[in-house]
Amino acid sequence: MNLENSVKISGHTHFLKGSSEGETATGKYLQFAVRQESIGTDGLPRKDFLVVRVYDEALREALKLKQENDPVTVEGTLRSSKGSGINYVRCTSIA
Repeated sequence: MNLENSVKISGHTHFLKGSSEGETATGKYLQFAVRQESIGTDGLPRKDFLVVRVYDEALREALKLKQENDPVTVEGTLRSSKGSGINYVRCTSIA
């Protein structure tokens, strides 16, 4: 079975409180969120924070150049953590 699992999200950088670094069996990563603002179905402002993990060293260096609230576009795959089950985007491209 071939499954399609690619995502492209854009918004603004949001650096999470606490440790943004982690490590799994697949390597070290930096973690941040893409903040998206929209109007909810109730007509009120809504903010979504989409968690992104960046494993690739060159992409981690590119992320370090970003500041809070910078525009960002991320491409990758949607994954879930084996340990916690938390969903995140595994980054393959960041601009």
